[in-house]
Amino acid sequence: MRPLFIALALATSALSLAQVEVEVRDARTNAPVSYAHLAWQPLNGGPGAMVVSGPDGRGTLPITAQDLNNGVLLRISFVGFQAVVDTLRHAGPRAYRLQPVTIDLAEVTVVTGQYAPTSPERAVHKVRVLDARQFQRMAANNLAEGLRNELNIRLQQDNVLGTSLSMQGMGGENVKILVDGVPVIGRLDGGIDLSQLDLTGIERAEIIEGPLSVSYGTNALAGTINLITNKGGAHAGTIKAVAYAEHIGRLNTTLSGTRNHGRHRFAFNAGRNFFGGWDPDQRGLPSFAPAPADTNRFQQWKPREQYFGRLNYRWGGERWTLGYKAEAMHDVILNRGMPRAPFFETAFDERYTTLRLDNAVFAEGDLGNGRRINALGAHNIWSRSRNTWFRDLTTLGEQLAELDGMQDTTRFALTNVRAVFSHAPVDARLRYEVGTDINHERGEGERIGENEGIRDISDVALFATAEYNATDRITLRPGVRYAWNSRYDAPLVPSFNVRWRLGERFVARASYARGFRAPRLKELYLYFVDVNHTIVGNPDLQAERSHNVAGGLSYRHAREKEVYTSEINLFHNTVEDLITLAQVNGSRFTYINVGQFRTVGGTAGASWDNGHWLVSAGGGVTARYDTLASALGEPWQLTPELRASITHNWMKQGWSVSLFWKYQGELAQYVFLSETEVTRGFIAPMHLADLTVGRRLWNDRLMISGGCKDLFDLRNVEASVVGGVHSSGASSIPMTTGRTFFLRLEVDLKKARKDA
Repeated sequence: MRPLFIALALATSALSLAQVEVEVRDARTNAPVSYAHLAWQPLNGGPGAMVVSGPDGRGTLPITAQDLNNGVLLRISFVGFQAVVDTLRHAGPRAYRLQPVTIDLAEVTVVTGQYAPTSPERAVHKVRVLDARQFQRMAANNLAEGLRNELNIRLQQDNVLGTSLSMQGMGGENVKILVDGVPVIGRLDGGIDLSQLDLTGIERAEIIEGPLSVSYGTNALAGTINLITNKGGAHAGTIKAVAYAEHIGRLNTTLSGTRNHGRHRFAFNAGRNFFGGWDPDQRGLPSFAPAPADTNRFQQWKPREQYFGRLNYRWGGERWTLGYKAEAMHDVILNRGMPRAPFFETAFDERYTTLRLDNAVFAEGDLGNGRRINALGAHNIWSRSRNTWFRDLTTLGEQLAELDGMQDTTRFALTNVRAVFSHAPVDARLRYEVGTDINHERGEGERIGENEGIRDISDVALFATAEYNATDRITLRPGVRYAWNSRYDAPLVPSFNVRWRLGERFVARASYARGFRAPRLKELYLYFVDVNHTIVGNPDLQAERSHNVAGGLSYRHAREKEVYTSEINLFHNTVEDLITLAQVNGSRFTYINVGQFRTVGGTAGASWDNGHWLVSAGGGVTARYDTLASALGEPWQLTPELRASITHNWMKQGWSVSLFWKYQGELAQYVFLSETEVTRGFIAPMHLADLTVGRRLWNDRLMISGGCKDLFDLRNVEASVVGGVHSSGASSIPMTTGRTFFLRLEVDLKKARKDA
């Protein structure tokens, strides 16, 4: 009888505890919603509990049969989705579809290099996402300010050319910058001026380190940054006005809004950014009164004024989404020259005017069963003019300087057509995409081409990738790109990525990819002559080719009220046929393919978020080795970096405080001592720190924030020259405008949908 009694007791216990299986998926993409919160509460008032779904979106609720008979209230939620509430009364399996909340998609979906929108955790590539709330915590106005706290990204400042970046130890000419998948043109000295990319209306920035040349072609050796614009949200209409001011004479004003009407979505933003200029000798608040004709008219940081605007339209049908986007930007930098000896009554003033006009049409089709079509057509125009004026400081009269090289206008136009077909059912073992990418770039200006002043270059590419789930945990993604180019021999570009899910919390990624950088039109056809130099392009240049090997391990642990993440990443780059400027004879220079450049490095970081506290920290090191180091017998040049940030939210009171800090170690650079001598220079290490304090009022309609940028009052950074007779040489380069206090006001009004 005893065994029978034990069996009866076990059966009774099993019946008293019902295992309710719950599956949670994205209603739009049918992808599993990993780490969703499944909270339940018995209707009879008994104790409730919560579990977190696994990476496959599945979770098991250990609810007693008695509670089920009385009814159990279930609430399913996850950041970026509308919560679902249901009442359970039996133990059968449940499947739920969560509707995405458009305004929060930045936290849960990425599109760069993906077959369909997916979460960063499920992407084969390692994708870093910076959303609009991160930019708000940093009080970032443009992309340069938004990236200043990121590991493996280093900014360089030129007060005429603007702010450029390097990634994985490679320069800005090797970083592809996109807006909604459309390439940004207008490189100066190889880099895009990030201070011209305003963050108004930007929903998020997606960053992928390492080559994406298979998907996006040239310039994507070191990494790709894709800015995703706001295209309308879950509200019927919104209007937002922002004013930002700094005590040194900066005032930015922007206006943006959205309107949803049936199948139509509109989004717009426009603004003006004004900076009156600044010099390290300046003290107190700036004065805009007329200044005497002395050396105070020259400022290290040049006066600047920008106007910009963007219009986004989307029409959404049952299967197709069609869209149009137009952008415009007008930027003026004024460089007032020093009064000229001997009487200091005249000066040369320069005005740099940049105009950017971008147009793009989009089509996205959902053909069912995981089949999708994404296509775009874009035509972008960029021009930059330099005008030099001879000014009489006694009469304030001016006239255009007639000397050679004083006036110059350069124009570029890029036409880009891209179409991709993907077949990627969620549960399929094999998924793939095929696409075409067509680019035609035209350059025009006195310095482009020795005779005509007009040059163009065309590129037609076919690419394909596939994702194969070798097991439930291992995903393989090979890819290849073939291109024909009108001006150079384009290389065949392969890539191979692996994603391996190690248990419930660990994900390992590894990749090999070839990258390439096409010679720029200036490198191919530049013709520049002045009294000291003659620089001509080289139409026989080959594309730079790179090999990238990378690997990483990430950890994510989602608990009831907190999420902990950590990761470690390693990379190695080898660039062949490096393009550089070389002396031919005397004062004549041209571009040639020469040498090899290598970078090796890694980063490690961790973060913890419980809704009230957001803490993150990390560090990394990048080692560089080039032909100059080989010729001089130098070792690898190491550059360490560290970063940390902390945010605390008092949700009931509406207060928030954010502190960001970054340390950048000594950086090696080239220094041209003369036409025949090149040596090594170093930029000194530096600390950057920003503080933002904000409060939300009027039911979150009003946000007031203020703080301090550059707490350490960095200003200029020492740049020294070593080697030879110049070993004692030292100078400095501008980095920031010093300790700056700011105030930001944001009014955000929303109108709910009638069916909400």
